[in-house]
Amino acid sequence: MAALYSTSSCFCGSLGSYPVHKSVKLGHGKVRDSGFYFPHRFQCATPKLHVQAKALSVDGLPEIMDSSLVVCFGEMLIDFVPTISGLSLAEAPAFKKAPGGAPANVAVGIARLGGSSAFIGKVGEDEFGYMLADILKENNVNNEGMRFDPGARTALAFVTLRSDGEREFMFYRNPSADMLLQENELDFDLITKATIFHYGSISLITEPCKSAHIAAAKVAKDAGVVLSYDPNLRLPLWPSAESARKGILSIWDTADIIKVECNA
Repeated sequence: MAALYSTSSCFCGSLGSYPVHKSVKLGHGKVRDSGFYFPHRFQCATPKLHVQAKALSVDGLPEIMDSSLVVCFGEMLIDFVPTISGLSLAEAPAFKKAPGGAPANVAVGIARLGGSSAFIGKVGEDEFGYMLADILKENNVNNEGMRFDPGARTALAFVTLRSDGEREFMFYRNPSADMLLQENELDFDLITKATIFHYGSISLITEPCKSAHIAAAKVAKDAGVVLSYDPNLRLPLWPSAESARKGILSIWDTADIIKVECNA
């Protein structure tokens, strides 16, 4: 799997009343085996954040100390994973389905940790789309920002971890519903209620989702919401490594938090 390289990751926050505030420089990172390079150095100075924490109430049950909302924007899809690990996709005898999509995974993770989260994105008006919406609801993620496209299917991805440790992907999105989200379908009220607006880069690949992504981030920024960016490179989805480089860097400077993955 190709992954972003850097000299350090960029994150700042506070846990409870103990703030962490630091500024780091990202060096000449690259994506392995792709020819993808950052053209120059970046300074990433991030603001202080207040991260939700849990405490025990008088009855011994978890209690949320802060109701800060994290709104996650982007793709949600069905992953098909081999029933036997360590095989290539061609070698796998069978597959099992699982919910996927990096922004949706973040929303579910936050909710499972006791936080408040919501997801904005588009799926097909099909069995898989409704299944994904139900999974979010079952995990206490606000899914009011989801949209259902009657003319496009929910995205599918076949993914495996090979015996050599590399992940292998095969995507079915020609186009899938997540690529067709439009600006006029966005829930701007939900976005402006957020403390953090989190997104990836896959939603930047094609229109109309690209314009919807940019509009959503601008509304969030103008409302004083912290922007959290996971570049999450999936090179097979981009027309070329160069277009991926340009697309990912096109919104780099607007983010307050950037997740940078480092693989040795």
